[in-house]
Amino acid sequence: MKVLISIDMEGIAGLSNWKENEKRITKFMTDEVDAVVAGIKDYDAAAKILVCDSHSIGQNVEIFDLPEDVELIRGYPRPYYMVSGFEEGFDAAIFLGYHAPVGIENAEMDHTYSSGSIFETTVNGKKVGEAELNALVLGEIDIPVALIAGDDKLEAFSKNFFPNTNFVITKRALGRFSAKLIHPKKVGRMLRENTKIALENLDKIKPLKIKKPYEIRITFLYTVMAEFASLIPASKRIDGRTVSFKHSDFREIYRFLMGAVTLAGVARNL
Repeated sequence: MKVLISIDMEGIAGLSNWKENEKRITKFMTDEVDAVVAGIKDYDAAAKILVCDSHSIGQNVEIFDLPEDVELIRGYPRPYYMVSGFEEGFDAAIFLGYHAPVGIENAEMDHTYSSGSIFETTVNGKKVGEAELNALVLGEIDIPVALIAGDDKLEAFSKNFFPNTNFVITKRALGRFSAKLIHPKKVGRMLRENTKIALENLDKIKPLKIKKPYEIRITFLYTVMAEFASLIPASKRIDGRTVSFKHSDFREIYRFLMGAVTLAGVARNL
């Protein structure tokens, strides 16, 4: 079995703010990876596992604290950022430390890729967050998302997209920077147990797919960001703050998204 683990920070147990101590962030993220790796190996001791460090510029997970047979993608930029390496082909993906999209009431550290640039993202008219966008990339080559871990607001939003995926709630969100925390050791045990259960029931979980062609619309915080993003070939300026892009391959949609976010970041610093 081959499993891709994409790990973010905002939904990790024991954390409630981007300003947490960096060593604390690294420890808690690495601990959750280790718990999931243990669950995968409980199911298949010979599994090939690739971890994609997907928070900020991807320099969080401590490789020395991972089992030696686990590979890690680290650093930025990369075309398929949060699901880099998926092209190698995997039987399943697991999303750790994920969070609700920007604009979800009381969700922990809500945002969609860039808290300083994006106001909303939709695909084919439906509001989506990072879990949905990443899963649609994986869906192009039929990789299902077996387990998603994060706060309760993430599950409430994403469950409709992932009806058979196993969710693990790591904390109860009270506000953007506040939560009722569950002890990380308890969450670690839940992750290990639920990872094994998810893989045992993988045949019931389908890759996320929607009707083609795809249209992504990104509404930015400021008009200058849309100006920059609309420079991308084949994009279309919808209004002052919104840019759209259409394609029949979601991998190209994702590459547009990464380019648009990067350009918006440049615009933000003008």
